[in-house]
Amino acid sequence: MKKEGLFSAVKRILEGREKNPESEPGAGEVPPPGAAVKNEGKNRIAGKSAPGEKPATGKISAAREQIATQGREIRDMFGHVIRPEERMLRNYLSADFWMTKREEYRRIKEKEREDLGVFHVLSEGARPSIEYYLLTVLSCLIATAGLLQGSPAVIIGAMIVAPLMTPILAFSLGVIWGDVSLIRTALGSLLKGTLLAVGISAALSSLIPIAGYNPEILARTTPNLFDIIVAIASGLVGAYGNANRKISNTLVGIAIAVALMPPLCTVGIGVGRLDAAVASGAAILFLINLVSISLAGALVFWIMRIHPSRADRAEVKKRALYQIVLSVIILAAIAAPVGVYMREGYLVESSRRRALTLLEDSLGEAVLSADIKRISGRRTLLITITGEEQPAPETIEGLRNAILDQSPGIDSIQIRHVRSVLLER
Repeated sequence: MKKEGLFSAVKRILEGREKNPESEPGAGEVPPPGAAVKNEGKNRIAGKSAPGEKPATGKISAAREQIATQGREIRDMFGHVIRPEERMLRNYLSADFWMTKREEYRRIKEKEREDLGVFHVLSEGARPSIEYYLLTVLSCLIATAGLLQGSPAVIIGAMIVAPLMTPILAFSLGVIWGDVSLIRTALGSLLKGTLLAVGISAALSSLIPIAGYNPEILARTTPNLFDIIVAIASGLVGAYGNANRKISNTLVGIAIAVALMPPLCTVGIGVGRLDAAVASGAAILFLINLVSISLAGALVFWIMRIHPSRADRAEVKKRALYQIVLSVIILAAIAAPVGVYMREGYLVESSRRRALTLLEDSLGEAVLSADIKRISGRRTLLITITGEEQPAPETIEGLRNAILDQSPGIDSIQIRHVRSVLLER
């Protein structure tokens, strides 16, 4: 029994199994003299630790894992940095070659970690979480209150809180990565946030009476080409700030520059007051900002190669160009009527100023007002003058002809004289 128990114990040790003296045969029997020494020698020969010593299997496993890791690293290096024309015995035997390639490989892996960090931040920020809805509601309340009372400081506070920029950039990143799930998540969050903001601002504007629209509201109902330039530039900085963590501290300024929430709340104010002109004008401004940020994000992420390192660059380029071209087409479609409107406004205002100068040079302080309005589709200059006596007809006719000749933005002129009398005390 003693020989059998000793044989079983040695066999268990050689096979790497743990001892269980209570369940194995020969448990509790005292081994013969010299058995412990023999077992210890056999354990050492088998690579096992003797009783009372720390197991050596952990060190062996760690060494095996290190070898396997280095093997995987070498295989990855072959796929990442060692080109087919470099796979020669001369290079394999060169220490400088391996040091150079390993350094290049480490730079690539570091870039991959940074890209994954960008992807993680934007994908998490684009999720319709409780925090996203909370920030949307609060920023909408702040922006709507600031717009209704005409307070620029309050509106700026809403711009900082608003979370709508992240889903737009996440959408662009999803296009570059070819991640359909991220694209759907970003679009869903953006749509839900947009509808929520419009609904809240519409309810507030319908419940709170206002005498009229203040300049803060009106400024967001007449978009121009400068808004497109600002939105694209801000989108470029916003995308670059997310891709490069060194300048991420400027994102507060970017949020203020882009200003997504105020025009969206202006849309809600127009909806709440059933004013289609206000709602449509602000909606165009919001669309300009949205498309510009999306365009800038796709451009920055593509140029900076914020995509998986093993992705097909031809496919990445195809997806990026598709979004860029589509965004440019949308912006061009918006910019065309906006440009025409801007040109019309510039022509009308410059003509009004020129006409007012002619009137003041000829009549002096007798000119009360000079405004241009559309009457029956024609840009009509409405002039109001005053004085004790009405100017001579030839004077009026001369002024009329001079204004029409020098002011291409005026189609017709209507002059009204208001007789004034000095009242005696």
